[in-house]
Amino acid sequence: MLNKTENKIMAAVYLLSQTKSAILVSPSDVLKNSTAKDMSKEQLDKIINDLSLDGYFDLVYSDRRGEQIYCITLTSKGKAFGRTNKIMRRNLMFRITLTAILAVFSFVIGLILKAIFN
Repeated sequence: MLNKTENKIMAAVYLLSQTKSAILVSPSDVLKNSTAKDMSKEQLDKIINDLSLDGYFDLVYSDRRGEQIYCITLTSKGKAFGRTNKIMRRNLMFRITLTAILAVFSFVIGLILKAIFN
């Protein structure tokens, strides 16, 4: 399970690599496509490395004109990231809906019992 910032960074990497099997991307490009804009380069490097260790993608550091570049190749776990997020959202909405329905049902039962015993 990814935390909030890891999820944002992985979503940006997933978005950048949807059409290609491997991408060359700079840290600034990842931050541009991410909603986590207030992050330092060191924090981004740590998160990218952690995501690589978790098996979402294969990572190779490279250098282009003096700038660090990530060579990222999504693994099967990384390719399934979008589907996994969709399933998690669907499950969350189901639980919220079920909770609301049960709350209304409990309220109605309470009103019925109150009317019976009063």
